[in-house]
Amino acid sequence: MNSIPDKVHIDKVLSGDKNAFVYFIKTYREMAYSIAISMVKNEFNANDVVQNSFIRAFKALRSYRSDAKFSTWLYKIVVNESLKFIKKNKRTQEFITFMDDPFDYSVSFNKAIENFEKKDQKLEIKKTLNLMKPKEALLLKLFYLHEESIPEIEKITGFTKSNIKVLLHRARKSFLALSIQHNNLNNG
Repeated sequence: MNSIPDKVHIDKVLSGDKNAFVYFIKTYREMAYSIAISMVKNEFNANDVVQNSFIRAFKALRSYRSDAKFSTWLYKIVVNESLKFIKKNKRTQEFITFMDDPFDYSVSFNKAIENFEKKDQKLEIKKTLNLMKPKEALLLKLFYLHEESIPEIEKITGFTKSNIKVLLHRARKSFLALSIQHNNLNNG
């Protein structure tokens, strides 16, 4: 499950070479930041979350089981640190309820993405994700932008498969509504 460079560097760190941990920071910091920013919505706070996550990973490296990918293990730490930050700052937690809705939001989500002009697409997607609830933004990023599978997202977030599907459904719906609202503001 583990990549060879990850295993080599884990062994080095566990053997006392603390500097070998820099490899993990360089390799995984961008994705860790992407996860954190989608949840905490602030660059400064996201950087703190990522730093705390790497510190926690370093301290807990002996407990890492090599049957899972290191990246999945690390990203789960980032998600947990993000949730801890949100809870500490008393942001409201969302409760998952499933509402049966016949509208296909996955198709509409893709159309909403296409509506953004190509040159502004990344900026507009980032702005829209920043307006969304942390868990919804996280799942959209993991599923669409980082192309993680549902089973990998389960491992990273600790959410159940059904919760992921419900949250992705809600996230697509929210993204669509926010993109329509944004386009109306820009065109009106």
